[in-house]
Amino acid sequence: MESYKRILLQFSAFLPFLLLFRVISTCLLSDKPTILITNFCISKSVCMWMGLAQGLQIVCLLAAGLVLSNPVNRESADQLLVSAECIECRYSVQLLESQWGEDTKEKCLADLVAFVCETFNIERPFICQMIGTNYEAEAVYVLSQILLDPKDICALLLSDCGTFFDPLVATWNQTIPPNKPPLNPKKPVQAGKPTLRVLHISDPHIDMDYQIGSEAQCDEHFTLCCRPLNDTNEAIRDQPIKEPAGKWGTTGICDAPYWMVDNLLQQIAQRHKDIDYVIVTGDFESHAIWDYARDTHQRMIRNVSQLIKSHFPDKQIYFALGNHEGVPLDSFAPSFTPEEFHMDWLYGTVADEWKPYIPADQDKTIRFNGCYMVKPWPGFRIISLNNGLGDSLNLFLFINQTDPDGTMSWLSDQLLDAEKAGDKVHIVAHIPPGTAEALEGWSLNYYKLAIRFENTIAAHIMAHVHSEEFYVIYEDPEDFNSRPVDVVFRSICFIYELFHTWFIYFIQGCSEISKTHFQTPPMSLILPSAS
Repeated sequence: MESYKRILLQFSAFLPFLLLFRVISTCLLSDKPTILITNFCISKSVCMWMGLAQGLQIVCLLAAGLVLSNPVNRESADQLLVSAECIECRYSVQLLESQWGEDTKEKCLADLVAFVCETFNIERPFICQMIGTNYEAEAVYVLSQILLDPKDICALLLSDCGTFFDPLVATWNQTIPPNKPPLNPKKPVQAGKPTLRVLHISDPHIDMDYQIGSEAQCDEHFTLCCRPLNDTNEAIRDQPIKEPAGKWGTTGICDAPYWMVDNLLQQIAQRHKDIDYVIVTGDFESHAIWDYARDTHQRMIRNVSQLIKSHFPDKQIYFALGNHEGVPLDSFAPSFTPEEFHMDWLYGTVADEWKPYIPADQDKTIRFNGCYMVKPWPGFRIISLNNGLGDSLNLFLFINQTDPDGTMSWLSDQLLDAEKAGDKVHIVAHIPPGTAEALEGWSLNYYKLAIRFENTIAAHIMAHVHSEEFYVIYEDPEDFNSRPVDVVFRSICFIYELFHTWFIYFIQGCSEISKTHFQTPPMSLILPSAS
C-alpha cells in the first residue's frame, strides 16, 4: 500500500485524539477559550478539566462513529445511539468549527497529516512533511465541498444521523445505447488472415535518483530503496549497506534506473523487429510520491516518450495515462474544480508529445480529458481511455463522480460509432475495472458498455497491478456463474521482487487477440550487481 493511503487510514483512526488534543491545548493557551461556556471558566485549570471532559465527550461520539463504520458492529452500535446523540454530535461539531475556524483548518491540515505519519512511524519525518504539504490544497478543497455543515459530518459518523454520500460504493447510471445486435459467437480466424504482433509495455516507474551501490533492502518504512536515504536521522542514514543496488536494477522495493529501461527497450527492438505497433499504458514516474511536481512530471513524460520513439522510430506508438502521471498521485481534477487544479498542464503535455500518433480531430478531446481514438487501418480502432477519472483514490471524485468530464459518454459514443461502421475496437487504459483502485460506479458502467458492445470490443488492454493477472468480464458482474463476456489483459513492471517484463500479443485477423506470451530480458541484465 502506498504511504499516503496508510496515512489517510491512520488519520481517520487518530482523528478523535487529535480533536481532544486541540481542545486541551486551546484551553491551556487561551484565557477565554471560545469552545467552552465561559461563565463556568473560573480559572485556567478549571478550563483545562472542562475542556478534557468535553473533549472526551466528543471523542466518544467520534469513536462511536468509527465503530458504526464497521459493518460487523453496526447493529449493536446502533442500539447505543438515539436521536439525542445525533443532536449532540451536530452541536459538538459546531463548537469545534467555531474554535478551529476555516483558516486554521487550512493551515493545520498538512501539519496534522505529518503528525499522524510521524507518530505512527508510517514514513520518515522528511517524507511525512512533504506528503502532507503535497495533498494539503486538494484535501482542503475536497473536504470543504463534501462536509459543508455539521449535518454532513455527523451523517458520516453516525448511522442514524442523516445520509452521507459514500463515494467508494456510490453508483451512477450511464445511458447505454439500446438495440444491442444479436451476439456474434467468436469463430476461428480463417487461414491466410494476417497476424499482427503488438508490443505492450507499462509501468516503467523510472527512478532518476537510482544509485548503484545504495541500500536495496532499506527499512520497511521507506517507500522506495536503491536511492539515497535523505533522512535527517544520521543513525538511519549512515547504516551499513545490507544489499547494494545493482547496476541493472534490483528485485527489491526499488524502481528502475533510466539506463536499464533504455537497455530494455533496445533489447526488445533488436529481438522483435517484426512488431507492428506499440502500446504503452502509463506510469513513467517513480514511487517517490512525496517528490511529485508538475514540472518534473512534464520532463519525465517528454523524456520517456522520446526514448520509446527513438527505439521504435518506424512504428506507431499508442499511449495511455497512468495514475502516477497525476500530481499529487492519483489526482486528475475534472473541469468542475477551480482552475488551479485543472489538468491542462498534463493533457497539453501529452497532446504535444504524442501528436505524431494522434489524429488532428482528436486533439481537442485529449486536451480536455486525456482520451483519444485512432484508426490504425480500415476496420480497426484503438481507444485510449483515461481512467484516472474513475480512480478510487482520486479525491476530486469524492465531490461528484458521475461521468467526470464526459469520459464514459465519450467512450459510449466511440463504441456506437464503431459498431455502426462494423469496426473492431481495442481499449487501452491503465487501471483495470473491478480492482480496488477503480470506483465501483465507474467499473459497473464500464462493464455495462463492455457487455453492450461485446461484438465490437475485441480486447481490453490495461496494466497497473504489477503482477501476472487477467480479469474476466461476466454478463452479470455480481454472478461469476453467468456468461463470460471478455477478458482484460495486462502487463507487469519492475518493483516489489518482480523482474521487468514485456508482452507480445499475437492478433489474428487484425483485431482478435488469439494468443499472448511475454518475454523477459536476459538474467545477466537484471541480476543485482554493484559493478
